[in-house]
Amino acid sequence: MYKLGVIGGMGPLATVNFYEKIVLNTDAHKDNEHIDLIVLNHSTMPDRTKCIIENRKTEFLDAIRKDFETLEKIGVNTVAIPCNTSHYFYDEFKNFTNLKIINMIEETILEIKDRGIKKIAVFGTLGTLNSKVYEKYADKYGVEVKEISLEDKNSVMDIIYNIKETNNLENTDFIEILNRYCDDETIGIIACTELSLLDIDKKINTIDALNVLVNKSIELSGASVKK
Repeated sequence: MYKLGVIGGMGPLATVNFYEKIVLNTDAHKDNEHIDLIVLNHSTMPDRTKCIIENRKTEFLDAIRKDFETLEKIGVNTVAIPCNTSHYFYDEFKNFTNLKIINMIEETILEIKDRGIKKIAVFGTLGTLNSKVYEKYADKYGVEVKEISLEDKNSVMDIIYNIKETNNLENTDFIEILNRYCDDETIGIIACTELSLLDIDKKINTIDALNVLVNKSIELSGASVKK
């Protein structure tokens, strides 16, 4: 019955944003033209960055395995996980289920490659950056990754966790960081779904991995993305 299963809660406000984008970007003109989907808002999921950095991977994998089992019982066709950091475990996810799992990291790199862009800068959690999950696919598809300073990495991490703690979306510091790295040659990847909540000037050369996931989720659910 359900086309799409969403493993969310990482964090909750980002999951709300993802679902809203699915609705707003589906080419539908009445209720029953929208996608049948189910959202598991697993907000008590162990912190992904801590599990990676502190080598506590089993703690996270044991928790998310149950969500895949739930979605299999429900009978969804495709799974979307609106959390960049969690995709470090993508290969393990595939061992948990035969369901189609959208790889938002790889899909984002493919979108960038299709646009003819050859250089990226990645903005996300320390878990995402230190695990080099974006570099894995950038190397695969011949895309260069511009290094971000340790100071800016830590600042972005602080911004992300401040959003999680306060839901305050007024942040000019992140825009200043983007402007240091994004130019005509380098596209900045918004690689954390908390950062996706911020209002980013369209003049800054960026691509939001969450938007890529939204579009792919709509397409794989048999609907069309609104033009």
